[in-house]
Amino acid sequence: MLMRRKTRITRRGRTRGKRTVDEAARILWMVIDEAKMYLEDPKLTPEEKRRWAKTLADTIGVYNKLLASQGEKPLEDEDLGTLLTKVFRRFQLRVKRRARMWRRRSF
Repeated sequence: MLMRRKTRITRRGRTRGKRTVDEAARILWMVIDEAKMYLEDPKLTPEEKRRWAKTLADTIGVYNKLLASQGEKPLEDEDLGTLLTKVFRRFQLRVKRRARMWRRRSF
């Protein structure tokens, strides 16, 4: 009976070429653009849009960290009022209500 040695499926020990900062930024922008595209798709359910919005927010956070590590200025944050003008009224009211509740509890 032959005993075969188990082979590893993972690539431990092997290193792929290091990505440059420009490559990483390009990949992050591709993910950001894709998430924006899915958010504008009318066929998606609200739950799927919520997941894509989270993906978009997380990716922008990673991109900001990448810029900060390079000593560059992170993406501009829009204030809450400007962002709320871009969403549906019922979501505006929900965010405003939660912000009021957060202020009461925090301060």
